[in-house]
Amino acid sequence: MKKITLIILFIITTIQFTKAQDDLLNSAFESAFDDTNIFNANLGLTNIDGQNYFGLRIQPEFTIGKLGVGLDIPLLFDMESGQIRTEEFNHGAGILRMIRFLRYGNKNTDPVYVKVGDLTGEKLGYGSLIGNYTNATSFERRKIGVSASILVKKMFGIEVIYSDLNFNGSTKMLGIRPFVKPFGQSEIPIIKSMEIGASTVSDNDNYQEVGATEITTKYSNDGIKANSFDVGVSLIRTQMLNLGLDAQFSKLSKNNLLASDNPTANYNAGTGFAIGVEADFKFIANTVYMNARIERQWYGDNYIPQFFNFAYEINKDARLKELLTATKAQGIFGTLTAEILKSIKIGGSLLIPDDLDGNDPNSRKAILGLDLETKQIGKFKARGTYVKAGLNDLGDAFSLDERSLANLMVTYKVNRFMEAGVDYQWTFAENENGVFKAINQVRPYVGVSIDF
Repeated sequence: MKKITLIILFIITTIQFTKAQDDLLNSAFESAFDDTNIFNANLGLTNIDGQNYFGLRIQPEFTIGKLGVGLDIPLLFDMESGQIRTEEFNHGAGILRMIRFLRYGNKNTDPVYVKVGDLTGEKLGYGSLIGNYTNATSFERRKIGVSASILVKKMFGIEVIYSDLNFNGSTKMLGIRPFVKPFGQSEIPIIKSMEIGASTVSDNDNYQEVGATEITTKYSNDGIKANSFDVGVSLIRTQMLNLGLDAQFSKLSKNNLLASDNPTANYNAGTGFAIGVEADFKFIANTVYMNARIERQWYGDNYIPQFFNFAYEINKDARLKELLTATKAQGIFGTLTAEILKSIKIGGSLLIPDDLDGNDPNSRKAILGLDLETKQIGKFKARGTYVKAGLNDLGDAFSLDERSLANLMVTYKVNRFMEAGVDYQWTFAENENGVFKAINQVRPYVGVSIDF
């Protein structure tokens, strides 16, 4: 009887402690880089694929409560003709490209989250289908997408990702994930955090540039469909540590047109399974924050984990063709992000199959990603991203080619209101003629920079 009483008292104490910590935990792992209030107006020389331009880019970014706004307004003039450059607004989302993002709330911590614009880093659920995603593969032709998540009464929710608000052509990539937290209103630790979701992703994009000489949506127009089921639970939830466990099963449906065009290929629907562990850490008097995730993945023939990733929007047909030679395998996916002294944020991700073989062009490929962002450190500040897919080995991980996307901006604070810097972009994207090619942009500049 005494043991039973002690157990009951322990459970009641734990429940009360968990309830008291809810508000603290919602903010315990918020990034110091989420809230930014800055006005940038940069004047300088820009070299885009060998052509020189001179002009201005206005790039304000503000956060007011749960509302975040970021704009990018270019005014560039050709140094030979004197004409204003309009290529960034000619196709797709057009003038909407001036919106880098509009955001309300923070995903996974607020019951309502909506983001419009650049969807870099977005994922659906735990990321087995849409993960490591971006709709901004081309700085010149970046797309305007929508990501939203709503949780009602701590129990019922839905996530939505739509890749492109360019309504020319058929429906673009659409991901929907209804989910339920069956014990969300209870006060029982671990059990209350359980989440069960079912995702569906589809794409029927047939959009092509006018006068395009290369068709890149032949197969996506026929239809790309995928489904997944997942379950997750938070095992430990304190102010210093949040540890979660999840499992995912996914299926990529067969594209009938791709199958008919490749009758000799052993191509059919493909499935995959993954078990993941994710942890948030805060330690050393909250001076260091870390997020780490590792997944063990098993995938069958004609299946690619995170099929809808950063490489998907570059060339959808080419991405689908990769399924023809994708064979049964296992692999590891890991991410690690660290924030130090609320001033430096460094992140990396690696998807690497067990059978990675540099001598076999048909073996499974690795994917590498790196991120860097700093606050003002002395007089310098930096921000950059780098991703590369299709790696047969890690020896050429940092060579820029058609498998790479890169951006690096380094600035020097001249005084309280002025700065100078260099902005470098490397993208591989569709040009005016619908042909994919590497595009470089180098932009040294001086300008106004005001922190609020």
